[in-house]
Order: sequence, then structure tokens, then C-alpha cells
Amino acid sequence: MEEKKAIKEQEIIEDVLKSELDFITYVDTDTGVCHTIITNEGTDVAPPPYGDYAAVNEVSIPKYVHPDDQEECARALLLPNIIEELRSKDHIVVPYRLLCGSSYRRKELSICYHGDDKKTIVMVRRDVTDSYEEEQRQNERLYYALMDARHANQEKNEFLERMSHEIRTPMNSIIGLSYLTKEYVGHERQVLENLDKINKSAHFLLSFIDDILNLSQIESGNVAMVQQDVELDSFLADITRRAEKWAKEKQITFAVERRGDFDREYCFDAEKLGKALFNILENAIKYTQQEGRVDFIVERLHDANEEATVRFEIRDNGIGIEESFLPYIYDPFEQEEEHGTTLNGGTGLGLSIARNIIEFMGGKIDAYSEKGKGSTFVVTVTLQKVADYETSLRKQSKSEKLDYDFSGKRALLVEDNEVNIEITRNILTHKNLEVEVAVNGEEGVNAFLSHEPGYYDVILMDIRMPVMDGLTATKQIRSAERADSRRIPIIAMTANVFEEDVRKSFEAGMDAHLSKPVDIKQMYFVLDSMIYG
Repeated sequence: MEEKKAIKEQEIIEDVLKSELDFITYVDTDTGVCHTIITNEGTDVAPPPYGDYAAVNEVSIPKYVHPDDQEECARALLLPNIIEELRSKDHIVVPYRLLCGSSYRRKELSICYHGDDKKTIVMVRRDVTDSYEEEQRQNERLYYALMDARHANQEKNEFLERMSHEIRTPMNSIIGLSYLTKEYVGHERQVLENLDKINKSAHFLLSFIDDILNLSQIESGNVAMVQQDVELDSFLADITRRAEKWAKEKQITFAVERRGDFDREYCFDAEKLGKALFNILENAIKYTQQEGRVDFIVERLHDANEEATVRFEIRDNGIGIEESFLPYIYDPFEQEEEHGTTLNGGTGLGLSIARNIIEFMGGKIDAYSEKGKGSTFVVTVTLQKVADYETSLRKQSKSEKLDYDFSGKRALLVEDNEVNIEITRNILTHKNLEVEVAVNGEEGVNAFLSHEPGYYDVILMDIRMPVMDGLTATKQIRSAERADSRRIPIIAMTANVFEEDVRKSFEAGMDAHLSKPVDIKQMYFVLDSMIYG
């Protein structure tokens, strides 16, 4: 029974060894004779069961080993060299390529002593082709990953350098002009000119930061379209008015052509589509020389019961774009003329943002250009019609109100930044709104609760504050057991500008959201809407 078990176990060992190895052989160091004791039947090239070790190598190495490996293999497998190597090592491994059939496969021959007398050298050969190729593939993957990481790091550095340049340039103007304005106190004309330049630099800086944030949000897909009823005629008039103003400053002819009727309302994100179209118009004006021409052609291509397809064509006779550069015009920061100055040359983000917005809306943008002759951009979008158009025609926008007066009304301003407190309070008191201040959310909640219902007419709430943030403070006010806790208008006034931040504000119970730096006209309009309804 024990004998059968031993035989079976020996057979199992031999089967496993044969499946994993090409062969096992040993060499007597005194006689130089080799004995092969296990051979895999599938092995193409193996030593004989018995023979002179040196003679076997003399025949097999030139015949089967890859020409590029023959010299090193012959040297490494000389018996004296093996004995010398094993003086300082427990085992050695000799890799080489071996001709197996019609192709070469990678082999590794592991060599070590058997027994303490060091009279017997054992050699085990295994096929490592598959593992070698997988290792090479892994190394290739790691190499490309490293290259990608280096490229990404380079892009990051270039991005940071560009960001630094675009931010520092207008900041340099703001700081320098602020200093000079102090020096020109008493010279009204120079002070006003400096203030205009400071305002221009500040708005460029704000626009640049907004572009970076917008591009990041749109490319990540973390953005939602704010659908609203918009009178297309007014929408076009607003874009046209802004473009005409800038074209006039550059002494460029700006012509508008409308093909079709645009006096009804459609449901779309006016802010984003307006941003996309104005970015393209801005580029056309920017890169058209003095006394040049920019045409803005709007055409209604298709009109169905529920939707209409509108085509916007922006054509200029400016400097144009090289054909080879056209594939890159939508890449962030890409500009054909890199030597343009920041305030006049732009940042290279406008077209990237425009394309992302238009494609996000399900539209299409095409570009045609010839160097030295001008460019044409064509935008096509489909807009949903507003069903109850007759009712919408009767709406009167309070945003056209020329002046505001909040006499007899009181606001609670919850803000932790001293400069922002001073600026906001002055803006509000300018329209006769009484203002009380709390410097964090907890103080804001306590101020609200410590006065009788109706004491405050509106609350302006920052979001990021120490002690208690604005979202938490708003939730506590809304959950208070007071007659006015749910009806008092709470307006977010914060630098958190992403749509996710706006959503969180409304979920916390706020009624409106103003982004810093605040548009003063918009602030007055929102306050008027919240206080007077």
C-alpha cells in the first residue's frame, strides 16, 4: 500500500515538473558528464539523457541559440565559469533565446549545486516567453503611464504659468493704478481715467476666473442648463448692443442681419448661449483690424409647432486663421498668435467654452477661415418654443426699473469679511436700506431670533463663515418656531458660483443667489423683488 502511494506521488511530482519545466539535468563536475532525468515531451530542444556536457553545448548552442545570444550563452555555460560563479552565489540564471520550431522562444536556465560536496551541478530550464512578453507589455504600459504623467505634469505647469500670467497682468495694473491714483488726488480727470482702467482690469480678471470655472464644470459634465422663458428678440438685442459698443471703440463696422421673425419666446439657457455667442463675436472684433467689418447674421432655418432651429453666423474680414491651426482653435489656451497681450489678446478660452456650451445644448459649431482674409463661425441650435406665448407677452420686467428706494426697510447682513461688510453696507444704505450686521452664521441666527417677527425685511447671507456657515444658519432660521421664519427673504451672497452651490443654497431654504463680486444693479433688482414682491 505504501509502495503504491509512493509511486503515485512520484508520478504526480514528475507530471507537474514536466508541465512546468523543459527539463532537469545534472552535471558531474569531476567527469563533465551530464544526465537528463526529466524532460517535458513538448520541449523542442533538450539535451540527451546522457552525454558529455561540453560536447552537447558545442553542438546545440550554435545550432539553436539566437545569434545575438550565442557568445554570451557559450561563455556563461562553460563549466569552469559556472563553478567560478557559484563560489559567491547560491544559484545563477542564464537567459537566452532558443529556436523552437520556426520561431525563437525565451528560456531561463537556473543552475545550482546539489549536496554539500559540490560535485553535482543541477540545471533546470523553463520557458519564460509568456511571462517575458507580459512583463514587456506591463513595462510598456508603465512607460506610457510615466510619459502621460510627465505630459500631464508639463501641462499642469504650463496651465499654472498661464494662470499666473493672466492673473498677475491685470493685478499689476490694479495695484499700479491704485498707487498712481493716490498720487493724483486733486486731479479729477486723471483719477477718473485711472478708475476706468482699474475697473477694466478687474472685470477682465473676473471674466478670466469665470472662464476657468465654467470650462472646468462644462468639460466634467457637472453642469446643468437653466431653462427659462426668453424673448429671442430681446436676447439678440442684448448681445448686439454689447458687440456694437466694443466694435465702435475699435472703429469697426458691426452689421446685424435678421432673417425671419424673432419676436416670440423660447425656453433655453440664455446666459450660457449668450456667453457662447458673445465669445465668438468678441474674437471676431478682437482680431479684425481698425475700419474692418464684422457681420452677425441670424436666421430661422426650421420652424415647427414646438421648436425652431436658429442659425447664427458671425463673419469678419480680420486676420484669419491658418488652415493648419483650425483643428486646434477650440483647445483651451491655444492661440495662433502667442505674442498678444493679456487684455487685448485674450486668454484662449473663449472658443473652447463656446463649443462646449453649444454642444452641451445639442447644437453644432463650424469654423471656416483663410489667413489674411477673415473667418466665419456658424452656430446652429434648436430651441423649444414657449407654449403660452400670449401670457408671456404681457410680462413686464422689473429689471428695467431705473431707481430703487428701500426707505423704511431693514436688512440683516451676515458676513465675516470687514471690507465686504463696508462695501455692501454702503451700497445698500445708498438706496436708503437700513443695515445691521452679524459676522457669522450663529450671530445671524441669534440676531434674527432676538427681535420680534417682521423686524427684518430681508437677510443677506454669506455661505463660508467661521463658527457657523450660511447654509446651516439658513436651515436654523427656517426651522424656527416664528411667524416670519419661513417667509422672510434670505438671499445668498457668496463667492460659491457653481450650479451645485446654487442648488445647495436653494435646498437650504434660500430664495435667491447673488455671486461675488456682486452685480450692483442685479442686487438692487433682487432686493426689490424679494422685499416688495
